[in-house]
Amino acid sequence: MNIFKRNKELNFSDEYIESLTKSVTELKSVLDEIGTSLGQQELTNVLASAMKKDSQLFKKYVLTNELFGGAGALWELYCGDEKLQSKFQNKFNSFCRDLIKIGVENRRIKQVMW
Repeated sequence: MNIFKRNKELNFSDEYIESLTKSVTELKSVLDEIGTSLGQQELTNVLASAMKKDSQLFKKYVLTNELFGGAGALWELYCGDEKLQSKFQNKFNSFCRDLIKIGVENRRIKQVMW
């Protein structure tokens, strides 16, 4: 399955990179509050490849099992605190929306958004 829009290049505009930077930073901050390092390296890799405007690396890092896979993936993290859980879900959704803006089109991302 092709996770990127056919015949369309990824849009690494400054605006989208800035938005992705903000969403990754905020998401990692929430993960720190929760007390987990789950997905932090993968988020860093996605952001770094986007900042380099490297489509190949970006494609490699976006849909990893650690972020969007099955059991143990970041998207299904449950922290046990309702307030933190809501904050996590909000920031994770922002991250997903930024991926979609850049050009990622995949059912898994849309399915995990709350």
